[in-house]
Amino acid sequence: MYNEIGGYLELETYGAKFYHDNAIRLNSGRNAFRYALRALNVQILHAPHYTCPSVLEAASQEVREVELYEIGHDLMPLEIFAEREGAFILYNNYFGVCDSNVSVMSGLYKNLIVDNAQSFFARPLGVASFYSPRKFFGLPDGGLLIFKEPQEQKEVIERDTSFGRMEHLLKRHDLNSSAGYEHFKSNERDVGNLPIRKMSKLTEALMQNINYNKVQEIRNRNFRYLHDKIGSLNKLALNCDNTCPMIYPLFLRRKGVREMLISSKIFVAKYWDLESAYNLDLREHLIPLPIDQRYSTDDMKRIVDALNRAIKLR
Repeated sequence: MYNEIGGYLELETYGAKFYHDNAIRLNSGRNAFRYALRALNVQILHAPHYTCPSVLEAASQEVREVELYEIGHDLMPLEIFAEREGAFILYNNYFGVCDSNVSVMSGLYKNLIVDNAQSFFARPLGVASFYSPRKFFGLPDGGLLIFKEPQEQKEVIERDTSFGRMEHLLKRHDLNSSAGYEHFKSNERDVGNLPIRKMSKLTEALMQNINYNKVQEIRNRNFRYLHDKIGSLNKLALNCDNTCPMIYPLFLRRKGVREMLISSKIFVAKYWDLESAYNLDLREHLIPLPIDQRYSTDDMKRIVDALNRAIKLR
């Protein structure tokens, strides 16, 4: 079949090298995880209680049994896992600051699956690693999966389309984030319910327009700046040799700081509404400070100044 010739112009694609070029390209990080569970024939999954609910929901749909484990304030599991046939361990590269933890885990367990949704640039370890690019870049959808050993593809997967999931990105670009926020929330719900499909041509093209080196440079610079200025306040012992973090995770047991930052138009999320002693502590007191490629050192200084004001007032 011939390609079309002529007609109106299309989106420009500059053909940059696709990061994680050896990955299986799917339509969401959640579906990359589901694909891995099926390919590895996972029967029992040890999964962290402190994780995205969509991950636990996907696991419950794909495996016979999900056994939850707790993590400590070093973000490592609080238990040792026995080797069992059909049993695998899921570990999160939390906030993109757990590269060393992942290395330790991969040395301890041969049946490790790594959730790199929050660590796009991390190298793949374990039997499988999966990624969610839209947590790092302005994309409508997409997921990547890398196996340690090639796996036979047992099902035919059709290609997804993404043009209907672009409205929040286009409105943010042309107007502002508020104009597209309801569309963003709707898109997140939609992506969470997608069947497993190949990554769309549009998402692939967008990913080939990203300056990955520049993104890493800016995120790492911003992370180091914040750590230099406020690292002494942080109750998390952070390893600063990570590949490229998603956010700066400030663990601070002071009430009202999050709200004061938001009142200064510095928007910080809360991760994962799950119940347990450790999870609740992390959920309530962890302040994920933005460090992404949109922001300069001046923006980081504004965050530090607002944080210092908030702490003095509490």
